[in-house]
Amino acid sequence: MWPVLAPSLLFAVGLGAVLPVMVLGALDLGSSSSFAAAVVGIMGAVSLVATVPAGILVDRLGDFRAMLAATIAAVIILGGIVVAFVWDSAASLALYTVALMLFAPVSDVWNLARQAVVAEVMPPQDLSKAMTALGGTQRVGNLIGPIVGAGLMLVFPLWSVFVFSAVASVAAIVIMALPIAQIPGYSNRGTPRAGSPGANAADAGATTSPSPAEAVAPKSGQPPRPRLEVRWKAVILVGISMIALTVARSAQPVVIQLWGVEIGLQESSISLLIAFGAGLELIFMLLGAYIKDHLGRTTTLVACLTIFGSGFVVMVLRPDLAGMVAAAAIMAVGNGLGAGINMTIGADLSPAIGRARFLGIWAIFSNGGKLAGPTVVSLVISIASLRFGILFPGLFAILGAVWIIIWSTQIGLPSRRRR
Repeated sequence: MWPVLAPSLLFAVGLGAVLPVMVLGALDLGSSSSFAAAVVGIMGAVSLVATVPAGILVDRLGDFRAMLAATIAAVIILGGIVVAFVWDSAASLALYTVALMLFAPVSDVWNLARQAVVAEVMPPQDLSKAMTALGGTQRVGNLIGPIVGAGLMLVFPLWSVFVFSAVASVAAIVIMALPIAQIPGYSNRGTPRAGSPGANAADAGATTSPSPAEAVAPKSGQPPRPRLEVRWKAVILVGISMIALTVARSAQPVVIQLWGVEIGLQESSISLLIAFGAGLELIFMLLGAYIKDHLGRTTTLVACLTIFGSGFVVMVLRPDLAGMVAAAAIMAVGNGLGAGINMTIGADLSPAIGRARFLGIWAIFSNGGKLAGPTVVSLVISIASLRFGILFPGLFAILGAVWIIIWSTQIGLPSRRRR
């Protein structure tokens, strides 16, 4: 609870408050609809570039030090966003865009660090439940954050949401510094480097003897980093479906905001609609955890992608408030079933040595989806229309479900038959 879930929840609440207003903030500063969607896509591009360096940073510094640096950076960046609104000049939109670009790697460091800790200390039989709980903190954040943001926007300007996000980030790192947040047998201030004594201390519960990689290394030099032992073909095959899932996830708040503005909803109403979906996701998150353990990862991913993608189609077919509510509910069911699926599969495929490095590589697929989702939505809106821009991520998610079904045997993810 205290080392992982509590700080992750606080950071997720701050991020959840910001997500529903990223596009609205760009529109408020004079952006067009297509560029507002592209701003979120630019964040995905920065995340994609920073993914592997973020994993290396966590691997070298340990999760606490890495997240401390990320939190300090987040506060500075969010302060810059507030300046962009208060300044109100011709350069405000440019400053806002640059600040959001810099904010993307901060969340990457947080997510990778927490995921690495859970993958390291949890036994295999509890891994999917633990990853689902970790993914659940993000969904609770997506529920509480927008509600808090909607309340703030009823009283204060839009930029107050970014101030709240900075406060939540600082509170998360303060909790991690408390003695109650220390994990026995594991130091969250410095993850043991691969090949060093104690690299698997969290699994063994005690200090281990030097590994072979360290035994052959010069005593005076740095132990060489061992080669990652990973089934790369399976990683690539399942990673394609993970891109489809992340495209839908990253496009969801963008299209809800754009479509909400299109049909005349207020900013606070759009934020509450996103909160409604996040609340519904929490209900189906528990069912998703059961399916992952009893029916397998592939079944869970197929159900998630198919239902989630259908929500985008419903939004297009019913272009009114009732259709938006129905679409948000359908998306919530699909996304709730897939809570933690990305982190669980990443942990399933990760090696015992060099886990944080691998998870940094694994995050390339999700960050690639973060880039592709809003970017393609922006491109389709520019070429065709907003309606087609909303339809694309839904169809892509459904195709991702078909892909994972075709290649499920070769990927070989854990299932009821393969434990």
